[in-house]
Amino acid sequence: MDQDAIELTDPTWQRHDFYMRLAKVVESGAKCLGSHVGAIIVRDDRVLGSGYNGTPAGYPNCTETEHGCRRCALRAEHPEAGLAGKLYDICLCVHAEQNALATAARFGTAIDGAILYTTLQPCFNCLKELMQARVKGVVFSREWQAGHPDYAWVAEEYGRLVDHYRRNGNLFAKLSQVNQLPAVQVEIGHPR
Repeated sequence: MDQDAIELTDPTWQRHDFYMRLAKVVESGAKCLGSHVGAIIVRDDRVLGSGYNGTPAGYPNCTETEHGCRRCALRAEHPEAGLAGKLYDICLCVHAEQNALATAARFGTAIDGAILYTTLQPCFNCLKELMQARVKGVVFSREWQAGHPDYAWVAEEYGRLVDHYRRNGNLFAKLSQVNQLPAVQVEIGHPR
């Protein structure tokens, strides 16, 4: 299971693509002014949880205010300030992966052994949470990077975390994609 990408030639690619397309539909609900991300958790061909990034339940979303949360407002007011990758501690958005985990928990659904499909590679904190919840696989479509130079060391630590996750038999891979794919027909089968 130690792979960096799931290529189009992989016999499991169509199934992974099917679930990634579901994650992209969930992404359309994202309420952040910055990045839009969707995630679903799947085990035994069943979606156990889903989420997109947005503020906590009942709190005004960034898309409902003029400038969003304070972090979105600062980024909009000072685009030259290089705030990408900074100020996560004042960002009100709950990440898509966190929302997917919380949705499953809220309905009492165990997710150990499941695979998370996310439209953006999990950040450092989300990856730790997924590991703690014993999610056995992460498949993503866009890469995440600890982009701010002040935090360059995070990329190295993140790499060690991914290596550890993979060494323990877990899948962590980018799904190779092509533009404008036709609809995929996947036989899901009967519940097990």
